[in-house]
Amino acid sequence: MHRSNWPLLDGRTRPLKMKEWGDLALMDPDAGKQPRGRGFLAAGKDWLHIDAGSALENPIVTLYAGDDPGAEGGWDEVEEVTVISTTGFLALCDSGYEPLRKENLATAGVGPYLIRVHASDRSSEGKKPRFLIQVIPGERTGAAPEPPSSTIEESAGPLLVRTSFHQPDEWARLLQALEGGSEHLESITVIDNRAHAGFTAEQIQARIRRDDEDWPDSTLVLIADEGALASAEFPLLALNNLPDNNDDPFRITLAAAGSFLVNMELANTSFGDWGCGVDADGVYRKEHH
Repeated sequence: MHRSNWPLLDGRTRPLKMKEWGDLALMDPDAGKQPRGRGFLAAGKDWLHIDAGSALENPIVTLYAGDDPGAEGGWDEVEEVTVISTTGFLALCDSGYEPLRKENLATAGVGPYLIRVHASDRSSEGKKPRFLIQVIPGERTGAAPEPPSSTIEESAGPLLVRTSFHQPDEWARLLQALEGGSEHLESITVIDNRAHAGFTAEQIQARIRRDDEDWPDSTLVLIADEGALASAEFPLLALNNLPDNNDDPFRITLAAAGSFLVNMELANTSFGDWGCGVDADGVYRKEHH
């Protein structure tokens, strides 16, 4: 495809004519990737998937590429994520991975980009969804770029993801307790990456790789957030990452997490069974095998 030099685009707000109905993507369509994920934004190397919502209207998209113009107010949702471009080309595409516009958003070539997406009316009946997408070149160091969260997409089995980095001593104690705890905790893969600082549960779930049938590599996720590290019990936030589940997250102490993992692996109990057993403060503490 023709790859134009596009140093700046600001303020084009006409409705898109979707070639294939569905979500939006920023990607290099020639890189052979298939963007997918859960949540508003999901990212990988050379792609960003944007959930366009359920409104049955062609979206209106404003694109901005260049220096950071700052976030705007007045939108229903604003999220941002870093995407690594290994080819130096990113285009706005539909859910069939076909370009809706051919202008190159990767204005600084190969390297990291902060992509900030604003949205309104994603699921409002009778209204056109509106998006403002800002593509901002990140710092270039000359080193070969690596995606900030590839560890999650490449991991299988239960995960323990750190999202709080303000309590290094508490995190060290958690790791010591994990190493000296139940043998059933040995299946946990620890994800300790500052790229996930402050991530919500939904954002973490969106980072976990899924196959063509939407089945995730990891169906159980424990999050070590600020609340988990603030207590000596380490009440981790537990998430059911199975497709189409309706289970609410709950907190479970590290001491009880071994029982939880082994019984879930053996299908002795459901995620909801454990959520119903929390104490008055919302934390599950019982230990049984």
